[in-house]
Amino acid sequence: MNKKIVICLVFLLSGWVMLAQERGRERIKAYKTAYITQELDLSSKEAEKFWPIYNQYDKKLFELKVREVKKSKQLIKEAGGPDALNDEEAQNVLSKMLSTEKEASIAREKMYTKLSKVLTPQKLLKLYNVENNFNRKLLMEYRKGKPRK
Repeated sequence: MNKKIVICLVFLLSGWVMLAQERGRERIKAYKTAYITQELDLSSKEAEKFWPIYNQYDKKLFELKVREVKKSKQLIKEAGGPDALNDEEAQNVLSKMLSTEKEASIAREKMYTKLSKVLTPQKLLKLYNVENNFNRKLLMEYRKGKPRK
C-alpha cells in the first residue's frame, strides 16, 4: 500500500514540475511577444502577418536546440565529460553541434526572407537587435533572481 502512495506522489509531483516549467516558458514567450511588438512598433496589420512567421521560426529553433543540444550534452555526460571522449566521438558530437547551428542559421535566413515581405528592411534590422536585447535582458533578470554562492 505504501508503495502505491509513493508512486502516486512521484507522478503527481513530476506533473507539477512539468506544468511549472511549461508555465514559465509561456510567461517568457508572452513577455517576448510584448517586448518585440513594442520595440518594433508593429501596426496591427504588420503584427497579424509577422507573428505566424516568427512563431514558426521560434518553434523550429526551440526544437532544434532542445533536441540536438540535449542529445549532445547527454552523450558528453554519459562519457564522463569532454575529456573522456575519444577523438572520433568528440568529432561526431562537434559535427552534430555545428550541423544544428547551420540548420538554425538556415531557418533564421528563411524567416528573414519571409518577413521581408511584411516588414521594412529597417524593422528587420531592428528585429535582430531587439532579439539580442531581449535575450540579454532575460539573462540579467535570471541572474538577479538567482542566489549567489
